[in-house]
Amino acid sequence: MSCEICTLAQITDTSAGGKAYGLARLVAMGLPVPPAFVLRNASSDDFPAALDQSYRALGKASVAVRSSALGEDGGEASFAGQYDTVLNVQGPQELRDAIRRCVASATNERARSYQQAHFTSDTITMNIVVQAMVHARAAGVVFTADPVSARRDLLVIDAVAGLGEALVSGETTPDHYGVHSSGTIVRRQLTGANSLLSDTEIMAIATQARAAAQHEGHPLDLEWAIDHEGTLYWLQARPITTLPANLNEFD
Repeated sequence: MSCEICTLAQITDTSAGGKAYGLARLVAMGLPVPPAFVLRNASSDDFPAALDQSYRALGKASVAVRSSALGEDGGEASFAGQYDTVLNVQGPQELRDAIRRCVASATNERARSYQQAHFTSDTITMNIVVQAMVHARAAGVVFTADPVSARRDLLVIDAVAGLGEALVSGETTPDHYGVHSSGTIVRRQLTGANSLLSDTEIMAIATQARAAAQHEGHPLDLEWAIDHEGTLYWLQARPITTLPANLNEFD
C-alpha cells in the first residue's frame, strides 16, 4: 500500500497505530492537542504529494516526528523507546529525513526483538505522526492509577523542565506528585528547591487525565506539556500495560 496522509479526525481505530489513535481519542474528547497529521504506511522513499502542504498547514516551523507502528502503545504492548522520535524538525528536507529515520528504526534489533517477543508476525507496519512542537516550560507523564501500588484512587505525575524526552530517556530525575481521588495533593518529591508545577497546574493535569480515563473506561498513561504561556497540551495517551490487579477489589 502507498503512503497516504490523514488527519487525526479521520482516525477511528488502531489501524494507524496506537499513538495516532490515542491522539485522535484525545481530540474527540475536546482536550487540547497540538495540530498533527498522520502518514499511513510510511516508507523511506514514498512521500505523498501533499506532504509539504500538510506540514505548512500545522502553522509551526518546528514539528515532532514520531512513530505510530501497528501494535505500538496498545493494550498489550507499549514498544516504549523501541522506535526513534525526532524533535525540532524544520523544513521539508528535514521532515523527509526524520520520516526516513523513524521508518528505519522499525528494523533495528531492539524493535525486532520486542516484536518477536509480543507478536506472531515479524512484519512491522510503520505509520508516522507529524505534530507541531510545544516549546515546553515543563513536560512529563501522568498515570491515572499508581503503577507501583496499583491504587486506582491515586494518580501520579512526573514532571521535568523543558521537553519530556529527557524524562522518557531517563536522563533527568523528575519531580513526582501524587493526587488522591478526593483532589488532595498527597505526595510530592521535588528534585530542586522549588516545585516545577503549581497546585493549579497539578490539578489541571489530574482533572483532565482522569476525565480521559473515565471516557476510555480504563487507566491511562498520558504525556503532557505546558508551554511558556501556561497552556496545557496533551501529546499521547495509551493504556497502562503493566498495571497489577486492583487490590481494592479484594476488600
